[in-house]
Amino acid sequence: MQCVKCARGYKAENNVCTRCEACTCNKNQIIVRGICIPKNYVNARPKYEEGNLHPLALLDVVKHEYLCMQNNGRSCHTLANECVRNFYSTDPAGPCRLWIQSNLATPKVLPRLTVESTLEDKNPGEIVLARKTDYLLVAAAVYMSNGEVKFLKDITQNKSPCRLPIEIRIGRDFTHDCPVNTSKLGDELNATISSYLYADGNLVQIPVYPMKSNGYSVQKGTWLSSKFKRYFIIDNYLSTTVNITKTVYLRTLLIRIRIERDKSNPSSLRADVSVEASYASKSPLSDSVTMTLKVVHVMPEAGVHRGLEIWGGVLGSLLTLYAMVQWRGVVRRGGLYIAVVPLVAGAIADTLYFAAWFSTLHALAAEAGTLGLTLPLSLREERIIKAFIYSAVSLKMLKVAWINFNQCRCDMFFLDWSEYNAPFKGSYEKSNKWRATSLAREWSAVQTMRRVPLGFTATLALLILHIMSPWQSYLPQSQGYRWALATIAWWSSYGALLLTRWVSDRLRGPPTDVLPKICANVGYSLLVFEEDCYAHYVHGRNDDSKDLRSMAGPLATCRVACAPQLRIVYKQLSLSIPGLGETDTRQALLSRFLAAFFERALDGLSWVASERTVLERLLNVELTTREAGNTSTLLYDPDDNTPSCFAVTWWGEEWSLSTFDAMLFSCVLVATDDVLLAVLVTLIAWQLAMQLRGWFGDRNQKEKTEIELN
Repeated sequence: MQCVKCARGYKAENNVCTRCEACTCNKNQIIVRGICIPKNYVNARPKYEEGNLHPLALLDVVKHEYLCMQNNGRSCHTLANECVRNFYSTDPAGPCRLWIQSNLATPKVLPRLTVESTLEDKNPGEIVLARKTDYLLVAAAVYMSNGEVKFLKDITQNKSPCRLPIEIRIGRDFTHDCPVNTSKLGDELNATISSYLYADGNLVQIPVYPMKSNGYSVQKGTWLSSKFKRYFIIDNYLSTTVNITKTVYLRTLLIRIRIERDKSNPSSLRADVSVEASYASKSPLSDSVTMTLKVVHVMPEAGVHRGLEIWGGVLGSLLTLYAMVQWRGVVRRGGLYIAVVPLVAGAIADTLYFAAWFSTLHALAAEAGTLGLTLPLSLREERIIKAFIYSAVSLKMLKVAWINFNQCRCDMFFLDWSEYNAPFKGSYEKSNKWRATSLAREWSAVQTMRRVPLGFTATLALLILHIMSPWQSYLPQSQGYRWALATIAWWSSYGALLLTRWVSDRLRGPPTDVLPKICANVGYSLLVFEEDCYAHYVHGRNDDSKDLRSMAGPLATCRVACAPQLRIVYKQLSLSIPGLGETDTRQALLSRFLAAFFERALDGLSWVASERTVLERLLNVELTTREAGNTSTLLYDPDDNTPSCFAVTWWGEEWSLSTFDAMLFSCVLVATDDVLLAVLVTLIAWQLAMQLRGWFGDRNQKEKTEIELN
């Protein structure tokens, strides 16, 4: 063995003299991780109490801190990265000591880690959006531990969709989940990243808000600002309790873009961008983790609230007034006072629904016409629109349930004229069952007949939406706007089909004309009571004898405002009263009584004919006070009008049912954001309601007329 003697400042390694910095330490110096540091510097440092750093890692911090104080740039960058990976520690002896202790001299090469407001830049991370600016480019500066800085502003340099740089379309929220193998991130273990907005060749620093793996945010503490500059991807560190290496990785990178209107220029916008970095601890059992990049926009108010105030006030006043007029008519016709609840509920439902729709359309038109960029609705406005739609469909459901309940309990009677025309009974068949059954079948068939079948409306609406799909791709990602456009398609479909129905009725005649013809063919009249003292009559007498008068012209189908005496006698004859004999006898007596009333009137039960005003026909209400006492009033509509008896069927409640269909479609659409599912649920609900309405209607008809439908 050969002994090697080395000069001062060198030491022998494998028979070779190598540089030994620790060998040159003076008596007032101490060796720290291979370098000499003055003892007074080490002794002056506060005691580290946070307890997150391993002792060896703490010695590295002391080493780089001392070298940074000597203006060693590489050590300053290494120390900065260590400070970031320790979540901007506020411990006075931690890796961030040079940034948080103001009594220390700041090295010239010390990097800045916070974003501070200045007179020129009062809101860091905020830029003025140029007109027709659709995209924002978020660039990245990667700070390596050796002092090297890589600036990435080309999205083709992006290694993963969850990493920066990235191009963001304003108004489009999205989320990317990326599986990552942490064992392949070696080049990023000691690197930190700073994000910037890159626009027109200028860089704007984006503030970073780190979130620790325990869910707590980084506190400002003794830092000059709570807005930090950097974040890290992954960090391996030695545990202070057990001899293992733990890993903390970036779980979610949330880029939040807040759009605000420029107060000095209402036609321009400002974008305030911030980054929230949330971390999680990796399980030691697997090297695979999931990293997420999420972009969220916070939008300014689009004026929906103001629109709701205006439209809600106007529509609410008019529709509530109309509901009270309807309720007045219901009470005067002998209805229940409780009817005010469903009537007002229906008016409020229409107000909420149409106010939300009109306000959303107005906001969309204003955004598209005023600004070069159409922004989505704010989150608050989206929630209010949803609340209005949910409330509307709930209230409308009460109105529709009340309508069907009343229609399934109304009194009805098939007036057999053969019972009144005693001398001509022989001319009729001995068995009248087939005639009554024919009328009963027809009345049952028209119970759920609609002016516009829902299936056609839904199909045409889907076709319109498909045609509009290229235009919708240019609209912002807003559920409120998508609902407004889908509602346009729905009502356009309904309006087109309703117009087609109107033209068809003018050319070929409405389907409601079949019922009076059936009544005339079988020789039966139909009397249906909508309220206790209000009925609808369809004349069916087909006797041609000149000695007996038949009702013709506008009074062939009319409304009857019954005198109290008429209703009393009707109830007495229709109920099972002892002494009247069997059911057939009661039916015969009631037929003779009603036939006498309509033919030449009984003493004390006279009637007068009156025509409804145009306003009454338009609003489907009665504004004129009819004669009281024991005088019944027959109200007739023009010859080309629908028989009034359809008021107690779905045909007469077309507005309530069509608006309920649209509200149910809207409710499912805003809840699921799926047009096909919304249409499917609406069609299923319509079919279920139609089956239930038909079943209860047939049961009521059987109870009131004692005619069974095979």
